[in-house]
Amino acid sequence: MGVTVDVDPVIDELEKKGCEILTELVKGETAEAAPAGDLNSMITDLQKMGDQSQVASDTPPDKLLAQLKDLELSGEVWYLYAPHFDMRNVGDSLATQGTWVKKTCAFSWEVPEQHKIHIPEGLRVPSEGLPYAVDDPDEVNRHDWVCQHRKIWLTPRVVQFLKQRATQWYIYWPHWRVIAGPGNEVAGLVALANTWVKRTAQFSEKLGKDEKSFVGEGQVVYISGGVKMVEAPLERRRHQYIDEHRCIVLSSRMQLVQGKDSLFMQ
Repeated sequence: MGVTVDVDPVIDELEKKGCEILTELVKGETAEAAPAGDLNSMITDLQKMGDQSQVASDTPPDKLLAQLKDLELSGEVWYLYAPHFDMRNVGDSLATQGTWVKKTCAFSWEVPEQHKIHIPEGLRVPSEGLPYAVDDPDEVNRHDWVCQHRKIWLTPRVVQFLKQRATQWYIYWPHWRVIAGPGNEVAGLVALANTWVKRTAQFSEKLGKDEKSFVGEGQVVYISGGVKMVEAPLERRRHQYIDEHRCIVLSSRMQLVQGKDSLFMQ
């Protein structure tokens, strides 16, 4: 004979815990925070209560888990390729290689830059609740690998953080010389050797072709905001030569050629 369990407090605790996770993850360098918790066990416990107990609640049992989903659906819808992420922690998808979050399940090379955000290896992406299987009518039949994609909900603050971080590029400083502007500010850089502009400070040979852009000797790269030391904690941990790298933001005059591995000037 099953025991009677009041599940309303469990729902309240789940909602509270979900808020704690998002609050903890959206701090400082948001997506590099450690996981703040795991709701999986709480959800599993709630499911077991429904299977093994007489549920004491004003809410019908079949709607309790639906309420949990409702707690998770308040952000923007984005998609990710599941094999590129460790999603064992609820609300915390860890990129296991350089990858993307996208506004569509289309192949990343087919998605315009403004509709995708690069996620470097090791970056944690905090989302609202569990990633879900793709069920959108416009997405499910795009290609044979849609089944390996997941739909996630990102808060506007997380999207803003990820977009801002994606504007940062990294260079191996000994390969560059500064070009001064009219006011003696850093207007650009000229390559002293064949080199790369990279989306992360990792060694170039470890990066995929969509994570780095080749710059030939003598080519000029225009930047905005100057040249900065590498400060992001995730990037600082990449390797022992990190202090020989610098962080830059490309000028709006510079654009990536879709499907190419080099930069061009507008």
